Amino acid sequence: MKWIGWVLGKLWRIIFFINAFITFLPFYLLFLATVYHPKTFRIAFFFKRIWAFFMIYPMGIWVTKEYETKLGKGPYVFVPNHTSYLDIIISYLFIPQYFIYVGKVELLNWKFFRIFFHKMNIPIDRDNLKRSYDSWSRAADVLKSGTSIGIYPEGKIPFDTPKLAPFKNGPFKLAIAAQAPVVPITFVHNWKLLPPWPTLAGPGGRPGFSFVKMHTPIPTEGMTEDDVSKLRTQTYEVINEELKRHGYNRQDS
Repeated sequence: MKWIGWVLGKLWRIIFFINAFITFLPFYLLFLATVYHPKTFRIAFFFKRIWAFFMIYPMGIWVTKEYETKLGKGPYVFVPNHTSYLDIIISYLFIPQYFIYVGKVELLNWKFFRIFFHKMNIPIDRDNLKRSYDSWSRAADVLKSGTSIGIYPEGKIPFDTPKLAPFKNGPFKLAIAAQAPVVPITFVHNWKLLPPWPTLAGPGGRPGFSFVKMHTPIPTEGMTEDDVSKLRTQTYEVINEELKRHGYNRQDS
C-alpha cells in the first residue's frame, strides 16, 4: 500500500506548484508596477504576503509560530536555517516587519522569484568578486537606511537537511558592520512538507503543520570584525539547539 502514499505525495507536489503559478497570475501586474522602485517596495511586500497566504493555506499547510520576544523597530539581520522552498514563502507570513532578502544569484533563474531579485531583493554572485562586493555594499546601505534584511547563512539548502550546514561569514560581517542585531529563525518541518531534493522513489510532499520559531535577537553593539566567528557560532548553536529539541542533531548523524 506504500505506492498509494507515493502517488498521493507526487500528486500533491504537482498541485502545489500549479497552485503557486495560478495564484501568482493575479499579482503579476501588481508586482511589475511595484518591484522596480524603492518607493513602492513596501507595497510589493504587502502583495507578497497575500500571495504567500494563497500558496500555502489552500494546500493544507498551517503555520505554527513561536516568538521568544517582541521585536522593536530594527533594523535586524534575520538568519533562518534553510530546509525547503517553503522557507521563503512562510517567512513572509512569519517575520512581522518589512525586510529585503539577500539571496544567491541563481534565484534569477527561478520564474517565481526572479521578478523580485532584479531591483527589490539583492542577488549575491559569489563567483564574481566585483558583483559580490557591490551586492554586499547595497545590503549594508539597506541596513543603514533602517530596513531589515533576511539572509540564509548556509547559502543554500543542505543535502542532508534539516541538519545544518556550516554558516558563512557574510551575514555576520554585515550585521556587525551595521551594529544591527542578528535574529536566528528556525524552520523545523518544512523539509517534510515540501522536500527540497525529491527523487523518483522519495516523497513528493504533503499537507501538515509547519513550526517556525523566532529566537531572541543577538545584539552586535560594540562588536568588531574580530567577533564574526563568535557571532556565527552563537547563532548556529541557537538554531541547532532548537533542532535538537525536535529530534534533529547534526552531531548524531
